[in-house]
Formats: sequence, structure tokens, C-alpha cells
Amino acid sequence: MKRYFGTNGLLEKQLEHFESRPLQLQMAEMVSRCLGNPSHLLVEAGTGTGKTWAYLIPAILSGKRVLISTGTKTLQDQILDHDVPILKRLLFPQLRAVCLKGRRNYLCLRRFAQFSMQPSLWNPEQGSQLKRLQQWAGATETGDRADIPWLPDQSQLWQELTASGSQCLGSQCDRHGSCFLTRIRRRAAEADLVVVNHHLFFADLALRNSGIVELLPEYQAVVFDEAHQLEDIVALYYGVQFASFAVRELGQDLAHSIPAAVKDPQVLRAVQDQLNHQNQLLKQLYTRLDGSRTGSGKRIALDDAAADRGFTAATAELSEALKHLAATVSPHGEQNPELDNAQRRAVELSGALQLIAAREEPNMIYWYEPYSKTADFVLHATPIDTAPIFRQELLAKTPSVILTSATLSAPEQGRSTFTFIKQRLGFGEESSECLLPSPFDFEHQTLLYVPDAFPEPQHPDFCPRMIAAAARIIQQSRGRALFLFTSYRNLHEVADGLRERLAYPLLVQGERPKRALLGEFKTTIESVLLATYSFWEGIDVPGEALSCVLIDKLPFEVPTDPIVKARLDHLGQAGKNPFYQYQVPRAAIHLKQGVGRLIRNQNDRGVVVIFDIRLFSKSYGKLFRQTLPPMPLSRDLGAVERFFRTSV
Repeated sequence: MKRYFGTNGLLEKQLEHFESRPLQLQMAEMVSRCLGNPSHLLVEAGTGTGKTWAYLIPAILSGKRVLISTGTKTLQDQILDHDVPILKRLLFPQLRAVCLKGRRNYLCLRRFAQFSMQPSLWNPEQGSQLKRLQQWAGATETGDRADIPWLPDQSQLWQELTASGSQCLGSQCDRHGSCFLTRIRRRAAEADLVVVNHHLFFADLALRNSGIVELLPEYQAVVFDEAHQLEDIVALYYGVQFASFAVRELGQDLAHSIPAAVKDPQVLRAVQDQLNHQNQLLKQLYTRLDGSRTGSGKRIALDDAAADRGFTAATAELSEALKHLAATVSPHGEQNPELDNAQRRAVELSGALQLIAAREEPNMIYWYEPYSKTADFVLHATPIDTAPIFRQELLAKTPSVILTSATLSAPEQGRSTFTFIKQRLGFGEESSECLLPSPFDFEHQTLLYVPDAFPEPQHPDFCPRMIAAAARIIQQSRGRALFLFTSYRNLHEVADGLRERLAYPLLVQGERPKRALLGEFKTTIESVLLATYSFWEGIDVPGEALSCVLIDKLPFEVPTDPIVKARLDHLGQAGKNPFYQYQVPRAAIHLKQGVGRLIRNQNDRGVVVIFDIRLFSKSYGKLFRQTLPPMPLSRDLGAVERFFRTSV
């Protein structure tokens, strides 16, 4: 690796601004050893280490097909649009790299043709967009939605023109030969590097190991960047879901396809009656779940109280209705791939509903999410402990598994270790590990401010005092601030309070799409962005647009959340301390992510403000402080003002 990363190495000779970094070289050597002598590796590499190239170059040199799995689209785009072209131009001209995305990112030619021939389904806006899409579809080589910048983020039209996994007809489709997804998968099968995201990786792994189908090509090694996210994603894809909108989607697809395939009016009438009956049952089930009173998007335990409200009887009736629909459609599916697909989907939905309603698996937590705006719901059965799954399904079957992130370690007995992530994902003691600090000069680039004599977060004066202090700090930073919250309630209360006190543009999550907010924040230098969890990680705002990160409180997860509670109970039953062995490590990793938004390169300067005095008033506060970068600490607001006077 010294030939590439060392002093006077190939990278220094080929790249004008490249400087040899010992930490980057150290990581590259460890990754190279892991790939050369199949083993597993965990690397925490602080921002500025150059970790992306530290795994890309060893992966390319290994001669193996390596999957790179990322947690965010930002990193995926950086690798494919920036890093790979440079490496290919300067060092590896024969490199074949492909980015493979989930199927909802690609235009489905079959559904596009069907929708285009049914103008009665269009609204005026969709009609206009469809004309532009028809021009694009005739010219595109990829069918990738990312190549259509004018299409809104949450486009309902795009949902109509793509196929979910259950809707895809696969090799039975008459457009299979020209299918964009099929073509990109063929390219991936011949590539050296395949870049995916964590969701696609584990969707494939769950299907691959069940023997159903493979979404990704064979690989000898996988590198997970932003690997701190993996536990929750593994739990999602190794669980079972039943979504009310999947039943409605099935009904819509049948309504479109069956009239052309079946001419018997009795069958058509029977199918329509069954679809109407299913819609009524969905409404009843939503009512049984008490969805209209519990709010939208909340995770709620599917407990005995739900069963007492008639949930069990309602699910049994809906499950039988889906089986009945499958039986009605089945005789006509042999000659029609779309009806065959619909029959299979009905059977799968019925099975998922039965499994969740039974609530018989002890290692599963059963819960649901209601969506009051559309009267929809999703039922879930989620594994409580992902360690056996990750160990058996991935570590035991893949020669080299590498995890890296800027926030992989967690506090343990006064220092940062990998104990938490290894326990949560089932790593054994034989795996290698390395903790590389950020090379940035935090002593001179940053200041950490935690107020003194301040109310704790649960006190009624907390938000009013936070608003007053934040307004004063943001005046000193001249805007240029990212304010991160742990709840929408705090977000909205503080946003309202700051609007009365500040003249700087306030950008508030929820008022506009995330991409639009982030774009304006980067270009409107004196703006203030207020956001919750989705902005705590994966956003990169180097330079003068961001000089202050404010955090309302320590990001502990809500202990009554069904998944969190199940994990805490599981640890408690095993004789462990759930607070110190789960809640504190998870919150510490999340806090490091939020703090890490500030310093993105060696020229950045700024202040981190954490309004939670539990960092000092509680015994566990010391654990959080130990995991943060080595920033100078002050509890004097005047120090913040002095910092900005010398740097703004």
C-alpha cells in the first residue's frame, strides 16, 4: 500500500493536492490484509482520514469482486461520480465499477407503456410530466430516476411507472430483454466494484439465503461504509411486513390487467366484488388498530389490547379474503404472467398477515405504524436480536466483511471500544479492529459549549431558555447554523421562538423537501437550518455556510418505542444493564454523528453547542464527553462570542 499511499507514492505523484497521510495508509494496509487473507475487520476512521480511498484502492487491487455498501445516497454518488472516475483516469484504466440501486429507482417499461395508454388515469400535471418522460425514455440508457432532476422528490407519477419487487414479472415480462434493471444487473455481474446501499444489500441477502432469487451478483467481499446503521437495517429485512397499501396496489394492478385477460363476466364481477370486500376489511382493520387516534407514523406495540379490539378476527377474515382472491385468479394465471404475479402476491400477503397476527415467535417484536392521512397501516414482525442473523447469514458465509464509519465505537469503561457494535452484530473475538482518530486540529478549529445553570430537558423552562440562548449564539455566528433536534415538538417550538428573534432565513424540516432545504442552506450563507434525525448524519456542508451546530439534548431513543423496549427487555432478561449496554452506546454514536456535521475539512472552524446539562449533572455524561472529538470545552457563553469574533 505504500506504493500508492506513501510519501512520493503514486497518489502524491499523480494528484496535485494529495498529501500522504499515515492514518490513511494504516487503514489501507489493514483492508488489504483482510481481503488477501479472508477475515473480518472493523475500522473507525474519523472525518478527514480519507477512508473511502483507503478501502477502494485495496478492493480494486485484490482482484476480487467487492461490494461497497453505503448508508447514504450522498456517499454513493461521491464514490461513483467523483472517486471512481479519478482512480480510473490516473491508476486503473481497466476498472469496471457499477452502481446498482433498488428497483424503484428504474423506469419499468411495461408499466410505463400501460400507464401511457390509459389517459383517463392522468391528472393534468401528470399528463404534462408524462410527455417529458416519454422524450426522456426514448433517449435514456439507464432508466435511472436520478437523471430526471425536474421530477419532484415524492412524485406519485414515478410510483406508477416503476415496479416493486412484488410487481415485477421477471423473465416472464415481455420487456425483459430491454429492461433497465436487467441491463444494469448484467453490467454488475461483470464489474470489479459494485456499489449499493445497505437496504438493497440486505434485501438481496434475505432473498439469496432463502433460495428465492438473487438481486446482486456473486461477491467475495463486502465493505460497509456508514456501518453504524446496520443493526436496524438487518432487523427490517429479516422481519415480516404487511402493508395495507400493498393490498390496494394489488387491487389496482388487477383492475388494470384482468379485463384484457379474462372475458368471463362472472369472473370479472367476482374479482371486483372481492376487491371491494378487501377494501372494506382494510378499513375495519385500521379502525381495530385504533389508527385514527394514535397519530401518524408512530410505532405502536401490537399487544393483547389490539387483539381485544377484534384485531385477531379482522386479520383472519382479511387473510381468508386474500386466499379466496388468489384462488379466483389462479386458473387464469397460467396463460397470463400479470395474473400469475397477482395470484402469488395475494398468497404472500395472506401468509404475512397470518404470521404477524399469530404473534408466536419469541425472538420477534410485533408492532404497527398507522398513517391517519390515508387511513393506511403497516404491520411488522421484527427480530429483537440481530446478532445471530448477521453472524449466520453474512459473517459465516462471506470470506471478508469490513465495517467502517466515523462513528463505529462506543464508550466503555472510560474509553472508546468496538464492544457494542460487535455484540449487536455477532462478531467474534477473531475479527480485527482499528480506531483511527480524525487528523483535524480540533483544539484550534472548534469550541464545545455546554451551558451552566440551565434547566434539564424535561423542565418546562428548557425550551424557552434554549430559544433565548440559541438566538444570542446565532446572532454571533451570523446565521450559518444547523440546529439538530431529537423531537418535532422541540423543533417547532424553537422555530417559532427564533422567528420572533432572528432576521436570518430559517429553514425548517417538514416545510420543504430535504434536498431543497439542504440546497438552499448551502447557497444562502447566513441561513439557519432546523431539523430532526434525518439531518444528524449523511449531510456534508463544508466551508462558511456552516459555522455552528446546535443540539437540543442527548439523543436517547424513546424507551417506550416497541423495538427499543423489546431490545431493553431482552438485555435485562440476560442479566445485562440495558441503559449502559444499549441506550448510552446508541445515543453516544448518534451524538457523534450530529457533532460530526461541523468540521468537514482542515479549513473549517466553528462551535458545537449542546444544551443538555446532563453531560455534567449525570454520571453517564462523562461517557458521552469521552466519545466526542477533543474540542476545547467552555460553559461560559462569553467564550462562544469571543470565538466568533476571532473567526467570523
